[in-house]
Amino acid sequence: MEIHRLKPQMHHWICLFGAILLETGGTTIMKMSQGWTFAHAAMLGLVLMWVAIAFSYYLLAMATTGLPVGVAFAFWEGLGLTLVTISSVFLLHEALNLKRFLGLACVVLGAWLVHLGTGHGENRH
Repeated sequence: MEIHRLKPQMHHWICLFGAILLETGGTTIMKMSQGWTFAHAAMLGLVLMWVAIAFSYYLLAMATTGLPVGVAFAFWEGLGLTLVTISSVFLLHEALNLKRFLGLACVVLGAWLVHLGTGHGENRH
């Protein structure tokens, strides 16, 4: 099924989740490139991050054409932070302690609450 034939709301959520994945991937690659040993590895990591973040912002902008800005940004930042932290645990061997886990749970719950508390399509005059 082509994306433009989906309900507009679904299309916007797909753009948002694409933006989140690009943000996460770009940030993770930038950090991983610091350990690469070939010439100009760190610069390659930065360039890949810049490209991924640029496309992430584009998809975020597309998502906000159909989703409330606060909801889109809350999910983009909240899920992005969560996925970057999870990737750092599995790919960069950083620790995931109870405080970190609870902090991530609060971020995800906060993004969900912003979504639930936002009026979708209601007139607010």
